[in-house]
Amino acid sequence: MVEPPGGRVQRRSGVALSPELRASILAAPSKPGIYRMYGPEARLLYVGKAKHLAHRLKSYLEASRSGIKTQKLMEQVVRIDFTVTPTEADALLLESNIIKHDRPRYNIVMRDDKSYPYIRIDDSLGFPRLAFHRGRRTTSGKFYGPYPDASAVRQTLLDLQKLFRLRNCSAGFFRNRTRPCLQHQIGRCSAPCVGRISEADYRRDFEDALRVLDGRGRSLIDHLYARMNEFVSALEFERAAALRDLVARLQQSQEQEAIVAEEGDCDIWAIGNRQDLFVVGLTRIRDGRHLGTWTWFPSGDAPMDGPSVLSAFVSQFYEEAIPPKVLVDRSFPDLAVLQTVLEKRSGHPVRLIEPRGHTEKLWLEMTEQNVKLAMDRRLASHALLRERFDALQNRLGWPDPVGRIVCFDVSHTQGVETVASAVVFEPEGPVKSAYRRFNLKLEQGGDDYAGLDQALKRYFSRILRESAPRPDLLLIDGGIGQLRVAEKQLEELGMADLPVLAIAKGPERKVGEERIFLAGGRHELRWNPLDPAFHLLQQIRDEAHRFAITGHRRRRGRAQLQSFLEEVPGLGPKRRGLLIATLGGLQGLIAATENDMARIPGISHTLAHRIYLHLHTHEHNETP
Repeated sequence: MVEPPGGRVQRRSGVALSPELRASILAAPSKPGIYRMYGPEARLLYVGKAKHLAHRLKSYLEASRSGIKTQKLMEQVVRIDFTVTPTEADALLLESNIIKHDRPRYNIVMRDDKSYPYIRIDDSLGFPRLAFHRGRRTTSGKFYGPYPDASAVRQTLLDLQKLFRLRNCSAGFFRNRTRPCLQHQIGRCSAPCVGRISEADYRRDFEDALRVLDGRGRSLIDHLYARMNEFVSALEFERAAALRDLVARLQQSQEQEAIVAEEGDCDIWAIGNRQDLFVVGLTRIRDGRHLGTWTWFPSGDAPMDGPSVLSAFVSQFYEEAIPPKVLVDRSFPDLAVLQTVLEKRSGHPVRLIEPRGHTEKLWLEMTEQNVKLAMDRRLASHALLRERFDALQNRLGWPDPVGRIVCFDVSHTQGVETVASAVVFEPEGPVKSAYRRFNLKLEQGGDDYAGLDQALKRYFSRILRESAPRPDLLLIDGGIGQLRVAEKQLEELGMADLPVLAIAKGPERKVGEERIFLAGGRHELRWNPLDPAFHLLQQIRDEAHRFAITGHRRRRGRAQLQSFLEEVPGLGPKRRGLLIATLGGLQGLIAATENDMARIPGISHTLAHRIYLHLHTHEHNETP
């Protein structure tokens, strides 16, 4: 497919989602959680939360009725991932963490933690207090939170104050009291400011309050009941009743969840398998923040079991930046050996253990839930793809199944930096290890036929030379002209028996109106746009186009950057190459400071200053 000038494909007003993206949306679970939308090259475009993922994501099926921002977003989305959470509050906090960590383009990025309140321990005096805090955590003291809303924090503080009679006054007010305040008179403060309670007794009450904030599960309830019995034995029935009510209220109001816990870094691993399919899941906690769950589908020819797959995957995954705590969902024989390996790689102690506390077990439960969800989606997509391959076999009237399809596409901008792609699909899905790109050198820029001919010759010559697997079907993104080029090239290579299909875009590039041609005949095949076989050709064609246009843009960007840097006096080819290799593409260069450039061998401060001025003067002049 040829990319129009400016690098943008012309689109109609509505947004046509690919069959795969539509199927992914329809497979969304009816649970709270967050969803991540990815563009080309796995770039995170947007993260959102939902109380009901299925309902929220189905609204994107009608993106054409939404605002221009949603339409622009959906035009770029190629994949959607989900992470389910226990509650909507968990989803909201996880969404915030991911936005701050990854800064997706279509999200509004908050600059600090103003959205969520905390409880702060103020221990500046001998009698500490629990205080409401909102904003950056730059002040001294320990923090609990963030909480989903301010009312939950204030209600928790009020409950703890009523129960344990803790002070809530400022340090200045506390120092200047000569008699108890109204809070003491109504039974909400033990009046430590005027010596009505000893520091030791106050500390005991305060520690009990902290246990309420720290505690989880049965141990918390047991402790509260023990305190309740103490109050009953002392005939303090009102305080016992208040404690009983507190237990019930805390279950509702205190929603500090597994999304944010104690400070620190931790990874949580889980594995699931079904029908010879293994799914490995990883949840990452950084600085106490839950950053989401990722899943992979390891494969191998040898017989595998869950523990061995998990052990092998974890050992291969970590190269550096290993957290001090790594949790796994099950024990396996070489757990201690793997821990030793991780410690040697990281240079610091690593605890490789099974989850123990309530929070760790909740993290694991969330990871396992997302592993199961990923497995269900993968199996559903495999079944859908198998159904499409079977439908294509029936449509073509072949006695044998279609096992391997290779599709070609050509991409360029006004004939410059032409790139061809070859993608391979089998009934189990895309075979990305067999994908190929071809940087084409053409005598006449923009000659799609010559570009396709060159790519086909290079691809199939290699297959013949290396005795690599032959496809069962060749698919070309193009019309009758491209079909004739493919037939001619295959005949020259002695592969005229290879079936060839061409899929051409319909009027105004409308999805569903494509035209299909079969080699050996010049007539158009009339297939129902709702036919699964038709959807398969669309799916493979779209993937070939994505792979080609991504390679073209990358090649064009490198060429433009090289040309741009050639204008800098004193910057030769060797230094240009080193600069690009160290800092990346144009965006990396623009983001770099003069000091960043001067650290590169061969780049002096004078030359770094010259490069910096050239980059940013050009950037300013290009800004409309």
